[in-house]
Amino acid sequence: MTASAQRILGVAVRCGRLGCVVVDHGDLIIWDGSRSAASSTESAVRKLQCWLDEFRPDVLVTENPDHAGRKRGRQLRILRALVDVGQEADILNFVIRKQRLYENVYDEAAAFAEGFPDLASLLPVQPPIWKKEPYRLIYFEALALIRDAGLLKPNPMQ
Repeated sequence: MTASAQRILGVAVRCGRLGCVVVDHGDLIIWDGSRSAASSTESAVRKLQCWLDEFRPDVLVTENPDHAGRKRGRQLRILRALVDVGQEADILNFVIRKQRLYENVYDEAAAFAEGFPDLASLLPVQPPIWKKEPYRLIYFEALALIRDAGLLKPNPMQ
């Protein structure tokens, strides 16, 4: 299965935010995020339902809550709820273990920005350790989940 054959919705959860990207026929066409949707599992489920209704994907990709690295508490509950929604939806559902292919998320984001120039303006800068991570990392994580599902063409810059 290749990205050129379908519309893919990748949904990621990070601390205090929920985000998605839509890849259609191999092209990144939409990215969206929400802080309020990450406040509870109910809010996250409602937001995912809205994205499913609005974008009409053929495939949903979310992170596997049983292998979610450093995610804890509410993030894991939200991931489990998203998996449940995906299993109930009438689409192909991928639950992915995110792979670590880069030294850090900022290097990974830079690689994606090379492959998807529309994301270059969203490229986050790594803050000092005492500051919060940039909100925009959520889009790159959602894209990484689609990549890890094997639904993106390999980035020629890698």
